[in-house]
Amino acid sequence: MSKNFDQYIKKVKKDNPKFDWEKSGFDLVFRAWKVHIVDANEKTLHTFVKKFINGYNNRPSVRKSNETATVPDELIDELIHARIPNFTKRDIALIRFGHRLSMAAENILGLILEEFIHNKVIGHGWACCWGNCITSVDFCSSYKMLQVKNRSNTENSSSNKVRKGTRIEKWFRVNALNGKTNWFTLDAIIGASQLFSEGDFLTYAKSLVKSNPAVLFIEQDKANKLFSG
Repeated sequence: MSKNFDQYIKKVKKDNPKFDWEKSGFDLVFRAWKVHIVDANEKTLHTFVKKFINGYNNRPSVRKSNETATVPDELIDELIHARIPNFTKRDIALIRFGHRLSMAAENILGLILEEFIHNKVIGHGWACCWGNCITSVDFCSSYKMLQVKNRSNTENSSSNKVRKGTRIEKWFRVNALNGKTNWFTLDAIIGASQLFSEGDFLTYAKSLVKSNPAVLFIEQDKANKLFSG
């Protein structure tokens, strides 16, 4: 079966010559998938490859985020005005706009975090499992698996897809109770010294959004009305 897997991957690579198989870390993740996944068969292999390619091709540095699909609840505006009557309609519109923009930023922050970590660890024998190609696993090496969360109060999921005896380690960036960051423990997991820092991550995240503004969707019509003149 493993031989059939390798033949299939060889064909996929030939059919997708423009995909960056090396920088994406595909070979490393593929090896981990073969070793650790319970239901590794030809069908799940196809799904794995498709998720990986789509995930990498839609990483934050190149993706275009979709428009927010939900409609604001106007009752929220009324509650805010009832509590602070001095707020003008424009004040409340700014709050609504800022809230929706903040939520959009929060939605992509975890993805930016993954791309930042991937770029740091790809030279240390680790890679991102792009597109959730390995269920509940965000990063892997040849013998370790890791779940990554932005904040400690975000639930880490467990997986019954990995083989018995495969431990999925867990790491979070920020302690939600005190705001302290946790990069030093990620250094230990990766097996590197001072590889990560909050300053580096902040610089990376800001630079990414500036170079690819489309990653953070803005309701431009509302922004124009609020900030014109």
